[in-house]
Amino acid sequence: MKYILFRTSPLALLALFTLANSSMAQDKPKPNPREHYELRVYTVDSAAQQQRIANYWAEAAIPALNRQGIKNIGLFQETKPQEGEQFGQVIVLVPYKTIGQFASSVSKLNADKEYKKVGADYLNATKDDPAYRRIESHLLRAMRVKPQLTVPDTGKKRIFEMREYEGHSEAGSTNKIAMFNQIEADIFAESGLEAIFYSETLIGGKRPSLRYMVTFDDEADQAKDWQSFRDNPRWNKAKTNPKWSKGGVSGRTTNYLKPLKGSQL
Repeated sequence: MKYILFRTSPLALLALFTLANSSMAQDKPKPNPREHYELRVYTVDSAAQQQRIANYWAEAAIPALNRQGIKNIGLFQETKPQEGEQFGQVIVLVPYKTIGQFASSVSKLNADKEYKKVGADYLNATKDDPAYRRIESHLLRAMRVKPQLTVPDTGKKRIFEMREYEGHSEAGSTNKIAMFNQIEADIFAESGLEAIFYSETLIGGKRPSLRYMVTFDDEADQAKDWQSFRDNPRWNKAKTNPKWSKGGVSGRTTNYLKPLKGSQL
């Protein structure tokens, strides 16, 4: 029997090894990138201002951001105003695939002639007839447990609830975020709580903090799901676990929301 020997140079072997590794890397699924969220909170002094802001976003800003490839924008109004306020805030959630997309969005809006034309009533509001009292902006980053937001069924009526949990320290807030990543988000799902996003606050007024948003069919569904969460044995065990008890919440803000016309969530 004759054996045929193939002589292969070290360079060819290196190329073959590199090609094999490249193929294996392509086959390996890549983790989803964590989105960034811009949260805009409008405080207003009248129903007319609420409508003006809603019209601006629905008719000008959301279509313009969509043209940039920025999708799934949420447009909401509070159904229960914050303490001391007569009118509910208008809240906008804008998801960005990358921080670069966020950074370039304003300059692209300023160069969009259609946006400027359609949004002129809001953009050019006068001192004597302002479109809002103030805008409060927050930059959030999706938690690892939910790197991209979930778009709910927009074909049926829904209500939303957004919460911000303030931490007593950076370490405490980091621990609470770890709790969401490792167990609490899973307990939410077990209990029927349908999450839109979970996030940590990178820039905002009440840092350190985290935010999340959940959605329900109606107030009865909302009460049922929260009670299911409170009764969940895993939750009652987790909240007394010394590993997580040091990550307690020192303050909480809740926004009860309804989607407005033009919302994509």
